Amino acid sequence: MAQVVLENVYKSFPPRKGEGVASPTQPRTIPDKSSDAVPRSDNAGVLRRINLTVTDGEFMVLVGPSGCGKSTLLRLIAGLEVLTGGNIWVGDRLVNDLPPKERDIAMVFQNYALYPHMTVYDNIAFGLRRRELGNSDWGLGTGKTQENSLQPIANRQSPIADFLVGVTKNLPKGLRYISDKERAIDKRVRYVAQLLQIEALLNRLPKQLSGGQRQRVALGRAIARNPQVFLMDEPLSNLDAKLRTETRAQIVKLQRQLGVTTIYVTHDQTEAMTMGDRIAVLNRGQLQQVASPLELYNHPANRFVAEFIGSPPMNFIHIEFHAPLLITNGDFRQTLPDVWGNALQKYDGQTLILGIRPEHLILSVAATKNLPVKVELVENLGNDTYLATKILDPNFQKSAFSTNELQVRVPSDRVINFGEQLWLSITPEKIHFFDPETEEAIFL
Repeated sequence: MAQVVLENVYKSFPPRKGEGVASPTQPRTIPDKSSDAVPRSDNAGVLRRINLTVTDGEFMVLVGPSGCGKSTLLRLIAGLEVLTGGNIWVGDRLVNDLPPKERDIAMVFQNYALYPHMTVYDNIAFGLRRRELGNSDWGLGTGKTQENSLQPIANRQSPIADFLVGVTKNLPKGLRYISDKERAIDKRVRYVAQLLQIEALLNRLPKQLSGGQRQRVALGRAIARNPQVFLMDEPLSNLDAKLRTETRAQIVKLQRQLGVTTIYVTHDQTEAMTMGDRIAVLNRGQLQQVASPLELYNHPANRFVAEFIGSPPMNFIHIEFHAPLLITNGDFRQTLPDVWGNALQKYDGQTLILGIRPEHLILSVAATKNLPVKVELVENLGNDTYLATKILDPNFQKSAFSTNELQVRVPSDRVINFGEQLWLSITPEKIHFFDPETEEAIFL
């Protein structure tokens, strides 16, 4: 296994035909694929200043909105795209100029990419048959246990073995000559099939499989190669919700069992939070924060991370801070806990962004420290109820970074109706503050 190190990675694409050429004084702009479609300078590139270390055996998740660059980053690591700048290390090897086949990396794609005319067995064995396998290539996973490894074989077959394989390949299966290499491949394929519980599918064609079964075959093909690194590009996005949950758990279990360094791309924050040892959040081609799931949730580095991680997303309210500990907006008044005293003193008299998650808004009673709201949508999920509400205070001020709408999560045993008026209290210990200029978090 090996760690993956990205050093100051940049990636930009040339302009598409018809997008024009930059003048000597004005940088060319190309459409941004990010969610807000703001034009960007081509000099900025698709990826900028990416510095990331994925440790040996770690499960790293890359997450972000569509167009943020996460799949491009994965393709750079695999060698399917050419770096514009920076370095990529796999173990102790600089792989910038190595072709994909020499990087010892296996990639699982969103669309499975199985050979339709080959059986499941042959799809898993295909990559092994095309490789010249050395003595160290036949272990599975970490190779720490005897039962999880296969015996090594010679790098090349003898000419006689090659001849016998060729002349008997069209004979009935029982009459074919089976080389030592093919025996080792068979042992590998069947071990991987057992891991993935697809032994009964080995003789089927891909068209005879369900989506979940095809995905397991694609995983099996990657596992069989025993690479140093797994790359997975949204492999569960084509599955239904129930199957996605089951396959997600299976991938995590396999990764723990095999101990292979894994980089997993998704836009689904539920996958990110439940699968990754650490999560790298990207936006507009830049890393926003790299941390454990709970660290991201409880201590987001900026407003983007706070809004992206969590479902429903964090609420943002425009407030004015008055030293020593008072925050206001319209008729709303609340005194903060003493721990905020030092962190907020320099913002006396200024506007700040207050962030509060839906589960930290509590149904309460009329008071100036609470917010009056009207229920505009009720979503009953069984274990929880989500409310979309609108603040009724006529003096409440909105801004470019906040509205008068709040998402609330309440227990399902409380029956709430559309149009009902409620009072919400903010849990003081769960408040987040963000600088309105930089949108960076203000930490205690």
